[in-house]
Amino acid sequence: MSKRKRIIALLVGGIFLAGTVGTLAWLSATGVLVNQFGIGSVTPSVQETLNGNVKSNVKAENTGTAPAYIRAAVDIYWQDATSGARLWEEPQADKDYVIAWSVADALGANSASSWVKASDGFYYWTSPVAPNTKTDVLITSVRELKATEGRNLVVDVSTQAVQSTPDEAVHEAWGCTVQNGVLIPPYANGGA
Repeated sequence: MSKRKRIIALLVGGIFLAGTVGTLAWLSATGVLVNQFGIGSVTPSVQETLNGNVKSNVKAENTGTAPAYIRAAVDIYWQDATSGARLWEEPQADKDYVIAWSVADALGANSASSWVKASDGFYYWTSPVAPNTKTDVLITSVRELKATEGRNLVVDVSTQAVQSTPDEAVHEAWGCTVQNGVLIPPYANGGA
């Protein structure tokens, strides 16, 4: 083969190779797409009004970023006025204090947007609470009937929350069921 044919063959081969590489580069052009997923949070808090020895308008709020079911525990006890220690003697309703609830009985367990007391001692809000939204009132008001020297009446309301979807989350966490978007607390009206 002559020198001239070799040079032409090399040039044609180089052009062919460059064309192939260019085509592959064109066909395999990639772009970057970043998917950002946020983790939702459920953070309950208690909202209440204090006026002297009267606590009123007690509600729960979902301060998280995801819809959540909320339950509350209410603990009423005496506290030593000096040390702050919890006292053994339990205060008696209608004798030491009076409390007005906004709670449905167990038969109300199938209605949405209501507080229901279950046999486990918790008060359950029966509808999902959207982020930055409050429930209706749990305790309308509570007040000490007579001041007792050396001790203070404490009404401690604490809340817990669990994401509202999937329905299995609240069942696994609290043993509740969800029927048509309404939370059925454990042991309330044949619940979970």
